[in-house]
Amino acid sequence: MIIPITIRLHVIILLLLIANVTIAQNRKEAQRRIDRLCADDFSGRGYINQGDSLAANYIASEFESIGLENLSNRYLQSFNMSVNTFNVAECAIDGKVLVPGYDFLVAPNSGSVKQDFEIFYISPMLLKSPKIAKKVKKAIKKGMVPVISQYDKKNEILTANVEEIRNCNEGATLIFLKESLIWSVAMSQAKGEEIWLVDSIFNRFSKKLSINVSAKFIENYQSQNVLGYSKGTLYPDSFIVFCGHYDHLGKMGEATFYGANDNASGIAMLLDMASYFVKHPQNYSIAFIAFGAEEAGLVGSYNYVKKPLVPLKKTKFVFNMDLMGSGEEGATIVNGTVFKEEFDELVFINTANEYLPKIKSRGKAANSDHYFFTEAGVHSFFIYLLGEYKHYHIPADNPENLILGEYYDKSFLLIRDFIISQSNK
Repeated sequence: MIIPITIRLHVIILLLLIANVTIAQNRKEAQRRIDRLCADDFSGRGYINQGDSLAANYIASEFESIGLENLSNRYLQSFNMSVNTFNVAECAIDGKVLVPGYDFLVAPNSGSVKQDFEIFYISPMLLKSPKIAKKVKKAIKKGMVPVISQYDKKNEILTANVEEIRNCNEGATLIFLKESLIWSVAMSQAKGEEIWLVDSIFNRFSKKLSINVSAKFIENYQSQNVLGYSKGTLYPDSFIVFCGHYDHLGKMGEATFYGANDNASGIAMLLDMASYFVKHPQNYSIAFIAFGAEEAGLVGSYNYVKKPLVPLKKTKFVFNMDLMGSGEEGATIVNGTVFKEEFDELVFINTANEYLPKIKSRGKAANSDHYFFTEAGVHSFFIYLLGEYKHYHIPADNPENLILGEYYDKSFLLIRDFIISQSNK
């Protein structure tokens, strides 16, 4: 007999009301875990000082302490990748030392450079010149470094001129002025270097620029995913998967990109969920996966989907969590328009319990670790919270700035309730 969806949802609400007697989310413990994942000895959970491996081992120890069962040897699934790293990143203008991560960034795929340059400033007017690429080439031959002003990327002439400057000067050092800075990770290394400066700190009449960048390209770097599970009571061979990435951008010289919201917050939520579901096992087994190298291009989840430790045909649903530190403005669900029935169920639970202010639906997007599951035919959601916290891919995304509030608790309950409803289907 097919039970009408309205009756089924009301049954779910009754089950959730019972579940709410034992809530189990622990905001204080989650904050502690965020602080630990952002500790200086983890080096931004990147690839300098093997910060990613230190973080993975910490998460594995938390899995063991919580009581999750192993899906692999010591909870770890290794994979190899290539990555570009920066042990030194220094920059000064007319002798004034700039702050890495705040005043300037080294483009993620840059090579090494150590040199004092005279500045060749390219104003917006000069950038329009059809001869600008040749002028830049002559300046570079004289030992100067071009500093290219901000430009409208929708302007075809300016965009074409910038591309010609790059193509004509492959292997050279180029400086770009930016309104703001956002960093990332590269899996390759270019012949030349790009430095990004915050426009507001640059004086158009400056004369000298000193750069010292030491880039190290690492091939076959070994990283890892972290996996554990809570065994189901009725269908132990079928799984619902919780996941989130634990890696971040690491270090650029003395700058550390801590990744408190992105995504220590998601891992704190993952561990909180694990603590709950170990104590409250569901009909299906529930797997918990902390993916590595998401910031490098979803590398960890790609390798997992290629070699899944839980057969994809036995994976009933994947719930991916990233940027879980705010929530004052609600949440967005990637794949909400793709898996409409599940999205409607999530909205029903949210509305009935008044958890988050609103839930937005979004289509497919290759923007986090749910993506390759979706491409493989597994139903999946990616949730990220919306709110006042705006620090993203900069050193200011740190635990001093990220203080969890009531919407951490409410998003925990929303996700928990949704998983319980999925497990009772």
